[in-house]
Amino acid sequence: MARRLVIGAALLLTACVSSLAIDAPVQAPRKASVPVAATLRALSALCGAEASRASKAGSVFRRVSGMGTGGFKVDTADPEAQAWFDYGLQLSHAFYHEDAKTAMMRASAADPSCALCAWGEAWVLGPTLNYRLDNDQRLAALAAADRARRLVRPGEEKTLKLIAAIQARYAEAKSSTEPAFGQAMLAIAKQWPDDHEVAVLAAHALLIPVRAGDKSGLKPALDLLDGVLRSRPEDTAAIHYYIHATEFDGRAEDALAYADKLGRLAPAASHLVHMPAHTFFHAGRYEDAAIVNASAIQADVDWTQAGGDPRAPKAVVTEPAMYYAHNLAFGLAGALMSGDGDLALKYASHAEAIWPGAVASARGNPVPRTYVALARYAPDRAMALVELKGDAKFGIYRHYARGEVLLQRGDVLGARTEARAISGVEGAGKAPDAVIARKVIEARIAMVDGRPGAAVRLYGEAANLQDSKLERYMDPPAWWYPVRRSVAAAYLKAGDNGRAEAAALKSLSVWKHDPLALWVLAKAEAGLGKAADSAAHMAEARQLWRGDFDSITLDGI
Repeated sequence: MARRLVIGAALLLTACVSSLAIDAPVQAPRKASVPVAATLRALSALCGAEASRASKAGSVFRRVSGMGTGGFKVDTADPEAQAWFDYGLQLSHAFYHEDAKTAMMRASAADPSCALCAWGEAWVLGPTLNYRLDNDQRLAALAAADRARRLVRPGEEKTLKLIAAIQARYAEAKSSTEPAFGQAMLAIAKQWPDDHEVAVLAAHALLIPVRAGDKSGLKPALDLLDGVLRSRPEDTAAIHYYIHATEFDGRAEDALAYADKLGRLAPAASHLVHMPAHTFFHAGRYEDAAIVNASAIQADVDWTQAGGDPRAPKAVVTEPAMYYAHNLAFGLAGALMSGDGDLALKYASHAEAIWPGAVASARGNPVPRTYVALARYAPDRAMALVELKGDAKFGIYRHYARGEVLLQRGDVLGARTEARAISGVEGAGKAPDAVIARKVIEARIAMVDGRPGAAVRLYGEAANLQDSKLERYMDPPAWWYPVRRSVAAAYLKAGDNGRAEAAALKSLSVWKHDPLALWVLAKAEAGLGKAADSAAHMAEARQLWRGDFDSITLDGI
């Protein structure tokens, strides 16, 4: 029986992967060859996630291995209380926010006299890099912190300071208490420099205000994390926050060595499996970003199957896990940037499987982004997209995708109609992505019409808007590709190799190792007589591009 189940699962995965319907792709299509092994694993991961979601969710929340690092000795003799506390911190560092609360409550239930268990509840009830608190949540966290203070034993200096800091964090205040909390945690970390867990906790606290624009804690957080990683280079919590911190500091590539091993160190933690994509994207490793997010999605489903996610079993069948859409959007972005049509289309079909009917009112729904994949690799499906009411992004991306397809089919008039329709999408207004989508289609029309000067202007306006309004952390990119590379392509078509080279280099300074920008750069360098540079950049572009390299055209870049 077991052998038949394994064979059946393998056949299901094979059927899922082989069912990708790629119809007459319009630009830079996939290679005809079988995908490389890593891409095939990514395709299988998405197929496996779909198969698993159809089965019943786990009903027993339990500790599982592979969640990463976290925990320290607390004031309890009860092994269950200690184990649940440690697990609660592991889940907290892995951004399983709701599950971390469950674990910490179990720690307190196992030993109601444990002050640090109550402190742990207060910690996991608090804000994170991605979430803030409303007043009811603040009061619940404060109640846990106050309970911890009542339980603390005399002479426990570090415990007292941790509790005092978190009580102040949740005290009612007219302004944010997060910067002060970060500084309080930093002081504790400095007083106990050998306590690596406190250093990691302090680093996270210091980074929270950075997300809101206050960078005063960024350098201290990096110093703490550098110290932890020198002593414990496989501390997954420290790696997680180090990836964020180096990204905030504009030097994401410094985390590459850690990003390369994080998923292996915490294979059960979906968000930690995903996190290397932040670093990979900044380093120009777009295909790697696409692949790790497929694994993260499978880890999401495995987690709910194992009893994780307090919304289960509903979450497994009708709702994705907390970061599911984020993982999918990031993976899709990597596939599109690397020209991997197979994987981009699999992400598109997976999105439709998870959000059936493309419910346009769902916030954070990644389905509209998948329309780009349809435009590039399944144009008939892009043209068949129906109009949906609700989130304006559905209309913006639908008209954009149709415009791309119509241009490649030579229907300039139809493409103009789609460009105008973008501005008429209800709720789009002057939203940056709506303006960019319209200007890109208009610029592509100008390219096809033989008006590269007009294309330079339109692409340039879109690129400036993208640079000023959208791209900050590439988390994932708000617009699917760097429009600056299209500016370079337009200059190249106009015969201005010098400006084409400059625009391509400017694009590559942010979107590093973008194979299509490298292709334009190589063409411009050839026109400038820089034969060696041109050959090197063209070879790099060919190596990185997962699509049909020989079909790349200036009009579609």
